[in-house]
Amino acid sequence: TIPGISELFGPLENALRHSFLPAIVGRQVSDLERKVFTLPVRLGGLGISNPVEGSNLEFQASVKITENLRKLIIDQELTLDGFQAGTVAEATRDCLKDKEVRMMRKISEIVSDSSVGSLKRSITLAQEKGAGVWLTVLPIGSLGWVLNKEEFRDALRLKYGWQIPNIPAVCVCGKKNSVDHTLICKNGGYLIFRHNKV
Repeated sequence: TIPGISELFGPLENALRHSFLPAIVGRQVSDLERKVFTLPVRLGGLGISNPVEGSNLEFQASVKITENLRKLIIDQELTLDGFQAGTVAEATRDCLKDKEVRMMRKISEIVSDSSVGSLKRSITLAQEKGAGVWLTVLPIGSLGWVLNKEEFRDALRLKYGWQIPNIPAVCVCGKKNSVDHTLICKNGGYLIFRHNKV
């Protein structure tokens, strides 16, 4: 680990921001959405961190956690008798607490920056227990835990309250069509489809 190298991760973040994420979601990603995606899945994000923002923080955490071991190496100790596992565990807990505080602060910034009410609601709902499990589960085809590209993108659209393309503007029942309406309309067939799937 080397201090002060965050700017060297610029090309990687550029590739994530302008190539990788658009390939996943099927469109360009706004700055606000990029911030959301850096959050862990349990907090409503995708867990795709920004290496420019995170490298210095990770370096500081590494220095703090390995301080005792580093001292033993510098002093050229031949044994690990002076190694204090309790100190390392405490430093690790402190770093995790600090990271959690930073994440909660980031959520507050995102929600306060968000002019879109549906995004605020989506982030809140995505933080519910188990809401992001589908993003972290292993894709096992024999159990039906595999999404194709379009299903994955539609799931992301539902998660973040984005518009789903290519749905009719008007439902067969004559009402304005939306994702919510599609889920509850008795004429659309989704209720029967959902019932049969269970």
